[in-house]
Amino acid sequence: MLAQRSFDELGTPLAEVTFCIVDLETTGGSPTHDAITEIGAMKVCRGDVIGTFETLVSPGRPVPAVVRMLTGIDDALLADAPPVTSVLPAFLEFLGGAVIVAHNARFDVGFLDAALTAEGYEPLGNRVVDTAVLARRILAGEAPNHRLETLARHLRCAHRPCHRAFQDVLATTDLLHALIERVSGFGVTTLEDLLSVSRSRLDGTFAKIALTRDLPRAPGVYRFVGAGGATLYVGKAVDIRSRVRSYFQGDARRQVRALLAEVQEIRAEPHATMLEAEVAEARAIASERPVYNRAGKRVARWYLKLALTAPVPRLGAASRLRAGRDLYLGPMRSRKAVDLLLDGLRDALPLHRCRDPAKCRPCPLENLGTCAGRTQRAEVRRAATALVGDMRPVLDVLAARMKRLAAAGRFEEAAEVRDRAAALERVAFKDAEVRALRDAGDVVLRIGRRAVLITDGRLAAATDADDGDDPVPILKAAARRSSAERAEPHEGHAETPVIAAWLRRARDARLVAVSGAWAHPIGIRPPGRFKAAERKSSL
Repeated sequence: MLAQRSFDELGTPLAEVTFCIVDLETTGGSPTHDAITEIGAMKVCRGDVIGTFETLVSPGRPVPAVVRMLTGIDDALLADAPPVTSVLPAFLEFLGGAVIVAHNARFDVGFLDAALTAEGYEPLGNRVVDTAVLARRILAGEAPNHRLETLARHLRCAHRPCHRAFQDVLATTDLLHALIERVSGFGVTTLEDLLSVSRSRLDGTFAKIALTRDLPRAPGVYRFVGAGGATLYVGKAVDIRSRVRSYFQGDARRQVRALLAEVQEIRAEPHATMLEAEVAEARAIASERPVYNRAGKRVARWYLKLALTAPVPRLGAASRLRAGRDLYLGPMRSRKAVDLLLDGLRDALPLHRCRDPAKCRPCPLENLGTCAGRTQRAEVRRAATALVGDMRPVLDVLAARMKRLAAAGRFEEAAEVRDRAAALERVAFKDAEVRALRDAGDVVLRIGRRAVLITDGRLAAATDADDGDDPVPILKAAARRSSAERAEPHEGHAETPVIAAWLRRARDARLVAVSGAWAHPIGIRPPGRFKAAERKSSL
């Protein structure tokens, strides 16, 4: 049975929102150097007026001639007006927790915050709706400009602005109601929807934000589903509803707009912890292969192979794993990624550069001392030690080489060495994480009240358990019921790197039990010594 959703999860219906429409007149345009001369405000809810506020304010200085001509407010009119010190307490009491509405709200809120700060108050914390920004989105290209007077005339509002605070408040109120009526056709029914319109593209996809109405504010996995029930995109989030709604709230990426144009349904799959959510996402991407997911969909099938048992040990690329004592590093997504690692190792060690060193004849590279030729067993073992043990000697050689090239002004070559070193550092670290997790066997963790069993690098079971309970037998029974697959020593699952990365970031996980040995080799540390180019993220 589905639990009744809270008002926070559903959003605040516009019919229940109290808006306070505000307009100020001032001596100039700078909140720092100018002062308020008039405040007008009106509170409305469901279109009904529930209160008004109107007062002149003594600026404590003469009103400039240009302002007198524009507003009709002069020094004589302000002679008996109260100072802002007396006005602010009454205005704050009137405003309360209402949502502020203003045309070009940055101006009005800026002056109010400056006056409040000068008098020792905190700046306004109310949410703000700017009718000028809303009009730009909703009426784009429809009106010649977005001045209040122009919009009031264009929309045939009952009131017209005249540069007096309360009259302008009336015109802004008419404009707000007209814009809400327009935007309701795009599925905007809550205050949160209205606030998001300012950042959104109001095209045919925005109305689909209604699909997010019943999504939970909980960690888990979400799916964008297209025609025929096909999964278009799978993602994870700490707050499913907020994350999914963000796609409709101003994300200008072309692939996001294309995704929203196709989506027919949005499904949520809540999970108790983000570890379970991340694993569920990895499994879903691997099995459903959504068309809009880039990360996690490409199958990584290339390995750096160190043939240690061959008559002449060698390094190379391999697209499959074979049983034996050879060492494999990976998997990686392309042959190019393997070649980058090979180049990095060859920069640091005099390793062979031919396809088959068993048939290698003396060559210029061997004569120059940059290739070990047929006498390279020790160098291959050094490479193996670096990749699964201590990477520091290799990285030190590459760092020194990079510095020498940079000092000689050979910056492009130095950058190539840097990128190869960064790739070695990154791949070796991730491989060490995955190997350590698989070698650990059965790992039992506590994440709050949640108990989790990781077996051979795969999430086998998870359940709630009280602190006094022994979670191990409970989890193993759950794992047997779910018939979780066992990972092969090298092939593994897409989720093993996901679990390893989550454990690296985790701050609330506590180790309860481990059946094997769980440790990282010496010298394998999180990458960061070499800064490589950033990669583009997925949706």
